[in-house]
Amino acid sequence: MEFIYKNNNKKLFLLKWNEYIKNNLVSYKYLLLNLEYFLLYSNHLLSDESFIVVENNECVGIAFVPIEKNNDIITISLANGYVFVPLAKNKRIEKKIFEELNAISNKYKIQKILFALDPLIIEYQEKFNILLEYGFVDTSTSDCLIRLDYSKEKLWANLRKSYKSLINNIFKSDKFEILIYNYNNADYAIHENYRVLHEQCSGGVTRVKGTFDKQFEMLENNYATLIGLKYNDKFIGFNYFFHYDRTVIYASGADDPQYEKSKIPIYHAILWSAIVYFKEKKFEFIEFSQPCGYNKLNGFNDYLDEKQINISHFKRGMGTRMITAFRGVKYLDREFFLKDINKFRSIL
Repeated sequence: MEFIYKNNNKKLFLLKWNEYIKNNLVSYKYLLLNLEYFLLYSNHLLSDESFIVVENNECVGIAFVPIEKNNDIITISLANGYVFVPLAKNKRIEKKIFEELNAISNKYKIQKILFALDPLIIEYQEKFNILLEYGFVDTSTSDCLIRLDYSKEKLWANLRKSYKSLINNIFKSDKFEILIYNYNNADYAIHENYRVLHEQCSGGVTRVKGTFDKQFEMLENNYATLIGLKYNDKFIGFNYFFHYDRTVIYASGADDPQYEKSKIPIYHAILWSAIVYFKEKKFEFIEFSQPCGYNKLNGFNDYLDEKQINISHFKRGMGTRMITAFRGVKYLDREFFLKDINKFRSIL
């Protein structure tokens, strides 16, 4: 068994990582293009210690390990948030990966590790938080999925009743048009329109332009789809989706702030169009992603503000079902555990 680090042999790392992707169940999150996309999010990246495990010339495990340093706090995290958990072909390899992570943690004096299991993989496997076996504190949250193997009629029936007339009104009016962009008709100018709307509805620049350019690269490579709504021949909203193999994730939304207080159901219409589109493309699940909770305090390290609660309510109305999104934090410094406990206590 051999651990091959990206920093030590990038060519072999990329080759074998792709081998694992090809031969095993994964979601888009583990695609190499997406790793590059995620790394662009971090403003405090200290090192990328990602590695693969090779045994008998076969890649049997993969681990994405971004290390961040923020105000002298060193963590395995991504933009101070959760990193998707390493994958392995079997339990023996999994244990070896977590042993290697312990060695990395000792080398860099890591104080906290934040890992999350991918709901789109868990749907096909035993539903258990494996992080508990490796000394992580459970910080699981909730997410919501749509199964696309239902009939279109059942998917429609599952929508919140009040949404149906809103969506129908969009499709009955010649003032509106839904447009879908994928690798067949990728248009950079349209993609830039999405970026501009994203910044406008966010109230400013929230991430570097390189992240949007990386999204466009994924769009060109058939790993993403952009769906927009036009009103009087002008785009007023977009939803962005990443996908791979059998699964899709709803990644982001952007709308023109001018229509924020209008009664136009921008996201209702786009998301229904997405459900129909991805069903026709034979995908099996759409993950609506977070936020997807009920309360300001849902559990340890699982907090929402009022806006996020409203977004969660909207997502549930699209016919989704609630699932557990397994997560965990490993504390290697007692002070950080106490700090997070005090935050939890302050919200109670």
